[in-house]
Amino acid sequence: MSKKELLDKAFNEAVTEVNVNAMETDNITEEVLATSMRAFAEREKVDFTEDEIKATIIAGLETMKEVGKDFTYQTKIMP
Repeated sequence: MSKKELLDKAFNEAVTEVNVNAMETDNITEEVLATSMRAFAEREKVDFTEDEIKATIIAGLETMKEVGKDFTYQTKIMP
């Protein structure tokens, strides 16, 4: 598995463990996700730099926001 795939797997695991929508600020969300990704790296015995973790989190959260836009119509028409 490539490092990019491992970073993505760590991010996906982190967001399934943490309800990012319940976080009050982006700073808290990013730190919680980074902590989870560091734990993944330690458990899997891989090295991620802080820059790699941060870049993965930023890209992943942006993707989640973009995907979430697809659901705005559905939530507007539901009672």
